[in-house]
Amino acid sequence: MKLHKDHIKFLVFLGIVIVLTSFLMDIITRSWNTSLMKDISGVIRSIDPAGISVFMSITIGFYVGSTLLLIIDRYKRIQAIILSVGIFIVMSQMSDTFNVDWNIIYIGLGVIIGIFLGGGFEFKKNKQRNDFKKAAKNVSYASVIYIIMSFLILYMSQEDSSNFIKDSIVIMAFSYFFGEIMSITVKGPKIFILGPGKSGKTLFLAGCYMRVLNITEIPVKPSEYLVDLIAEMHQEGIEWPGQTLGTIKEYQFTYETGKIFPKETTLRTIDYPGPFIEKIAEYMDIKSVKGSTLSEDEKKYATVAQEVSKADKLIFVIDGGRYPNFGDMGLLHYIKIITKLHDKGRDIEPYIVVTKSDLFISQYPNYEADYKGFKQFIEDKFSQNINLKMLLNEATNASFYPVFYYTKNASNAPVPIPIRDENRNVYTFGFDKFMNHLMETE
Repeated sequence: MKLHKDHIKFLVFLGIVIVLTSFLMDIITRSWNTSLMKDISGVIRSIDPAGISVFMSITIGFYVGSTLLLIIDRYKRIQAIILSVGIFIVMSQMSDTFNVDWNIIYIGLGVIIGIFLGGGFEFKKNKQRNDFKKAAKNVSYASVIYIIMSFLILYMSQEDSSNFIKDSIVIMAFSYFFGEIMSITVKGPKIFILGPGKSGKTLFLAGCYMRVLNITEIPVKPSEYLVDLIAEMHQEGIEWPGQTLGTIKEYQFTYETGKIFPKETTLRTIDYPGPFIEKIAEYMDIKSVKGSTLSEDEKKYATVAQEVSKADKLIFVIDGGRYPNFGDMGLLHYIKIITKLHDKGRDIEPYIVVTKSDLFISQYPNYEADYKGFKQFIEDKFSQNINLKMLLNEATNASFYPVFYYTKNASNAPVPIPIRDENRNVYTFGFDKFMNHLMETE
């Protein structure tokens, strides 16, 4: 069975924690055997004979409580598993090394403290998922502070300096890797869709959204304008959504990738009235819109340009209905945008989506059974255009994805209208292939 990169990542992190925890316990054990630590322990015992056991019980409880929160947060469950392994190793070695009287009451108190400090008792309205990043941070800070204190006590005692270099390396390695494990981000790539007016970019995003709805039960957080768009598409008496007039509309949703280390990826576009695509490259050098002397229109251009500059992946929409005359379809502006990104040292992952590609299915009758072949057919056909050739030359390794809505001709409609089922749901082609590709490669 072929291991996914997330499985490899998990095994590497788990192995590192197991190895480093054993080395750390050696440092802690030697620290506890120093005269300085014995003096500190003596002071604690003079106050409370069971003080050391109380401290250790509360500490273990704190880790257990924090781990429970991480288990609830599905984005941190792997960290919880790794942390549980570390806790098991620590408790085993503590029991073998120290005379610890584990007290269930103080362990329970530690659990409550871990849950409280991790945000487990906070109530948030409209919370779409249990997010306990605070618990992960608390565990990281507590662990690093404790091992650094043990390290300082060990070498302030000046009783044994022969392992200083090795111990220093262990401390730094643990601090780095444990911090990395606990702070693994849930944010995936930002994907931005570009396209000139009437090219079908918003309908493309709507098709991707409907595809994700069919394959996931996890909330995908559609923007307000996307919700309105989908509602309009299914409204009686409306075949195609109306054109954007005078208002900039933001369409986006998120989807989750990864089973072991899940991430939220954002798919987004901005629909804007009038000519816009040709302005993006020109305004990509502006770093901040706030406080600038730009006009209102220029601020709009700069805002979209910043979105493009920050994107990890770009989708360039090509209107198949304009074939073979792409002179006004923004191809040259796409090239300028990619060139600007390259000048900034940004290496984005490009995709070329051909909308309305049903215009060519008569030339490739086996399109439904052979999407790969239809995809290659469209790429070969469209890449004969010199502007598209230049775009492909700049957008290295970009691949074509033909998509369309199944339509039919109607005598009372100036353009073909979508084919619908009894629930007014539309039928799409190619969106599943595109979204499956995105979700499998991230």
